[in-house]
Amino acid sequence: MDKMVKKMKGLWEKKYSSFQGMLMDSGESKEDILLHKVLFTIISLAIAIAGLLFLVNLVLIFITDKAGAFGDFFGGILNPILTFFTLFGLIVTIVIQRKEFRLARFEYEKTADALGTTAIETTFFNILDLHHNLVSNLKLDMKELSNKTKAERIFTEIAETFFQRTMGNALLDKDEIVEGREVFETIIKFLTSNSESAENSLERYKFIQNNLNHILGHYFRNLYQALKIINNYDDNKLSEADKRKYTSILRAQLSTKELAILFLNCIEGVSDNGEFKNLLIRYEMLEHLPIQAVEGGYKLAGSEKPLANDEMFLQYQKEKVFDKIDLSKHFGGAFGKNKNVPYKLNRPSQEV
Repeated sequence: MDKMVKKMKGLWEKKYSSFQGMLMDSGESKEDILLHKVLFTIISLAIAIAGLLFLVNLVLIFITDKAGAFGDFFGGILNPILTFFTLFGLIVTIVIQRKEFRLARFEYEKTADALGTTAIETTFFNILDLHHNLVSNLKLDMKELSNKTKAERIFTEIAETFFQRTMGNALLDKDEIVEGREVFETIIKFLTSNSESAENSLERYKFIQNNLNHILGHYFRNLYQALKIINNYDDNKLSEADKRKYTSILRAQLSTKELAILFLNCIEGVSDNGEFKNLLIRYEMLEHLPIQAVEGGYKLAGSEKPLANDEMFLQYQKEKVFDKIDLSKHFGGAFGKNKNVPYKLNRPSQEV
């Protein structure tokens, strides 16, 4: 008896494995597995009962005269049994369709993820192409630095001294255009020529930033937007590791001279309130900037004299924390948060 029970149990488990393999996939939950077991148990009992009744009916046909009555009874319960099998088949069909829908959804999610990754990569490498184009098209007209104006007499005297020392007097008598990455090297030489301190070099850069922004302004705006786009992706679309991968690729495009100017550009009070600098800190964009400690400060990227001091370096140690509510007033409109536009303007009076 025990052998027969074990044999029946083994047969049941074997058939259940086949049944479960037909319905189950890798994403099944515990509830799905339990549902499969209940369905298989019900169909097994239904088949066993139907088979038993059929055998009983056959035996009674041959050994008794009550086969007809039992046949009527069997016929009476046969229709409900067949109805049950039909219902069960419908349930199994629903379960199979559910599995197919789950697989289809999984494939759709994979396709969507692949398309999302492709879109991110396309955007990123388009930004890289734009960056290279901007670098190639950079132009510095040295006459812009050497021409005197009433407002910058003292400053331009320094510029003239720089060009006389480094380029010769003839440079002041003709137009000279510096292009491409050479612009950064020329600006660094200009900032350090006869400079008394890192603070003095920074003031010279502020002059360029405020009065000659057309030279490097678009370059740094594009670089800031590139970092901002990468940083603003949701973590479910672009993981932190992938963000660092892309920013590392972007960092690799910058020369050491570019990194030195980038360092000065993001000092507090030069270009923005610190949003750009926070991204440089978060993604370690200045990691490959050559730094040499000397008397009076630090040389950057092989500059002749110090371009930085301790206070400047301390600004790059931690990200700046901003107030969640911006209380500063802006003119708005097409000017956004441009603080140079007066917040209140007098409207011209209209004649009645």
